[in-house]
Amino acid sequence: MSIVRIGDNASRLAIACAVTAAAYLVVVCSAAPPAHAATVCTWGGTTLEPTGVFTIHPGITNTPASEPLYAKAVGTLGGGASCNGKVTYTGEFDPGSTCSVFTLHGTVSGLPGVARFWGGGSAISVDLLYDKFGNVVGSDQPDLVTAANVLGSTACNTPEGFTKGQLSFDIELFGNHA
Repeated sequence: MSIVRIGDNASRLAIACAVTAAAYLVVVCSAAPPAHAATVCTWGGTTLEPTGVFTIHPGITNTPASEPLYAKAVGTLGGGASCNGKVTYTGEFDPGSTCSVFTLHGTVSGLPGVARFWGGGSAISVDLLYDKFGNVVGSDQPDLVTAANVLGSTACNTPEGFTKGQLSFDIELFGNHA
């Protein structure tokens, strides 16, 4: 049996992840059910074959960021007739973000009915998608744990940090997003 001390960094990370997950569930579960069936698209390929790319400047490290870190992610939509075109997320990781735990927000282009995103987490994260009026119209589940990113993650231990990588996402758009 192990004893968890609240002062441990691992405990703080676990608490932060639990709070983030709980907040996400409150928002999603309290939202009205979609009027129509949801659309699920892939963005940036698939987990086994990621084709999306992202950049972060300055690079993200294991030391909490003292300023915003600017990010851009680009990929092609797939998965159905309404899932086509190039989508770009442009935004920033918030101060305090690290390779291990982060929050981020920004704008979305190329995804009809979606204007911005907000999210966070760790290796497992979730972003909420909003229309131009601030209504939640969907969510995404990024897969950043690609073979190339795992190999490149040692950059988190350098002053330059982790600056670019691969991604793939599953995007769910509620039926009334357009």
